[in-house]
Parts: sequence; structure tokens; C-alpha cells
Amino acid sequence: MPLKLKIYIGIITALAIALFIYLIPSLLSLSNIWLVLIFFLAMSVFAEFIPVDLPMAGSITIGFPIDFVIILVYGPALAMLISAMSAIISEALEKKTSWYKIIFNASQYALSVGVAGLTYQYIGGAVGFQNFFKFALPAALCALTYCVINSILVTMVISFSQETKITTIWRVNIKEMIPSYLAEAPMGFLMAIVYVEVGIIGILLFFLPLLLARRSFELYTKMRKVYLDTIRALAAAIDAKDPYTKGHSERVAETSVALALELNLSDRDIENIEYTALLHDIGKIGIADNILGKKSSLTNKEFDKIKEHTVMGAKIIEPVDFLKNSYKAIYHHHERYNGKGYPDGIKNEDIPILARIIAVADAYDAMGSDRPYRKKLNMSNILKELKDQSGKQFDPEVVKALISILDREREK
Repeated sequence: MPLKLKIYIGIITALAIALFIYLIPSLLSLSNIWLVLIFFLAMSVFAEFIPVDLPMAGSITIGFPIDFVIILVYGPALAMLISAMSAIISEALEKKTSWYKIIFNASQYALSVGVAGLTYQYIGGAVGFQNFFKFALPAALCALTYCVINSILVTMVISFSQETKITTIWRVNIKEMIPSYLAEAPMGFLMAIVYVEVGIIGILLFFLPLLLARRSFELYTKMRKVYLDTIRALAAAIDAKDPYTKGHSERVAETSVALALELNLSDRDIENIEYTALLHDIGKIGIADNILGKKSSLTNKEFDKIKEHTVMGAKIIEPVDFLKNSYKAIYHHHERYNGKGYPDGIKNEDIPILARIIAVADAYDAMGSDRPYRKKLNMSNILKELKDQSGKQFDPEVVKALISILDREREK
């Protein structure tokens, strides 16, 4: 386990313990809570046993509304205790779960509900009050606090454990979690109101909607995974036509995403460019193998055939609804910044930004790979070519972004 991950887990655990110690007096003031403790602990453990896996790592459960009820009705101390205990029990029952995962999950859940509970109280929310509608604003801020803290803590631990950029984890995983949390918050608020009025039976009435909400989110995440897996399979099929380009589409996608992040593109553009880059050469399915793998120079007629792959690729993905934003980038990814590319000969900012990014990522990977007609170039020659073609073949800003990324990687 990386040292920085150990330090991070230690800090989160220490903060959770310190906060719980601070809140112990309020926990001791509660009376006759054993039945409540057992009931909510059972509910929370059950929620932890039916998680929905996130794309890169980690998972999300339907435990948040239950934590929310405990915060509003009994306060943050009991919520911290139950959330930590449920995390420990559920993780301990997993045979292959590591000790640091158990400690971290218990600590981060406890810290999230503890800080959220204090936020609710400090803003004016009352614990155990029958008319919670009077405290709708503090409750909303409580839910938002939980969501933000939990998301940040999980993002950082995944980043440290996988040695992946925090921005990448946030884009792929956490931005999917936030709408789920915010959708569950109103349900938790209503559960608290009903629980105060009706008791345990009221909570059980909400359990089926909770399960339906969990199932809905699971189907959504699975659908997104199926989309990406399908695209990766298509990309692999393209690369399989030529042994010299094995893994090319994946590498171009990885570089394109890094460039999009470096250029501060929107989350939607970053997501679109991953799909688009994976499929940028899909039109080559329609190009004969003897042309793609030719070791000598292409004739003019053969090169004209190669150039058709951009138009062909755009037409292939055009009917697919979730790839509609990829059409222009695939169509134009061989345009040149000076207007001497194909298929339309457009130039400068008339070329879609995603196409300009993919053009640089595509060329960078091609220069760094063996091809039938030449050996791969070394890094100094690749950088020289990128700089020489900046403003000619490539967008200067995209080239500058790639050089910045490469410089940071060499400094590591």
C-alpha cells in the first residue's frame, strides 16, 4: 500500500475518532436507544450489502437516507456510531476485504455523517422535532454537506490507491454519485417525518421505494458500462485488422482525455472525447487489409481510399443515438489546422475542438509506434515533429497542452 494512502487513511481515521469523542456527551444524553440502535443498524447493514458498483472503483449504497433519518431524529453522534458499525460489519463479512478498507470506510462514513449532522444543528436545525418542515433549509444543507464530504473522501482514496488523477476519478465516478445522493435526500427527509409520527413501521413503508431507487441507479450504471464496453469491443475489432496498431485506439483515447482535461473542456466534452477517440478509426473496417498493411508507399488511388475512412466512420456511428456527438469529430479528425487536410479542407477553429485534440493524440501515438513502413520515432523526434507542425497540421494550443503533459510525466 502506498505511503501516502496509509497517511491519508490515518488522518481520516483520527479525524473521525476526534469528532466522535467530541460528540459523546450528546450520545450519552439519549435514553432507551438500544432498540433504535439495533433496528437502524440492521437496516444500515442490509443497505451496505446491496451496493451498486461504480465504473472505476468503489460503490454506492442506499444507506444515506437511513443515516439522514438518524441525524435528524437522534443527532450526529448516534448516526456516526451506526454508520461506522454497519461499515465494519458489512466489510468484515467480506472474506477478501483488507483491514485498511474496513478502517477507511468506517471512518469516512462516520466523518461524513458527523460533519453533516453538526452542519444541520449549527444552521438552526432541531434534533427530534416533530415538524421537520420548519428546518427544510438546514436539512438540505446537511444532505449537501454529507454528499460533498463523502464524495471528496472517496475520490481521494481511490486516487491514492490507484495512483490516478483526482479529476479522472471525479469525472468517471463521483459525478454519477452526486445526483443519486441528492435524489435520496428528500426520501430521507420524509422518512424522518414519518418515523417521528408513526415509528418503526413508517420506516419500513419506505423501504420498498428505497430498493426501487437502488435498482434504478444500478440499471443506469450498468447501461453506461455496457455502452463503453461495446465501444471498446468495436475499437479492438478495428485494431485487430492490423497487428501494428494493436491498442492504438485505447492509447489515443487515453491521451485525448488527458488533453481535454488539460484544456479545461467541459465534463460532457471529456466524456464524449473518450467515446469518440476509441472509435476514431472505425471507418477502417471498410478498407482492404492489403492497403492498411502495405509496407511500401501507397499509390494515389490507395491513399484516396484510406482517406474515405473518416467519412465512412462518421456514417457508421451516425444512427447510434448516444454517439451523435461523436459524428463531427470522427468526420474531421484528419483535417489540418492550415486547411490542407481532409475530407473538407476546413481550418483553424472551424475544425471541431474534439477533432483537433484527436488529431494530435492520433499522430503522437502513431509516431511512437512501429508501422509497416517505418520504425517508431524516439521522444525527441516526436516532440520536434509536433512543434514543427504546430500551426500547420496541428492546433498550437493542443500541441502546447500535450507538451505540458509530457513534461510533467518526465518530472515524476
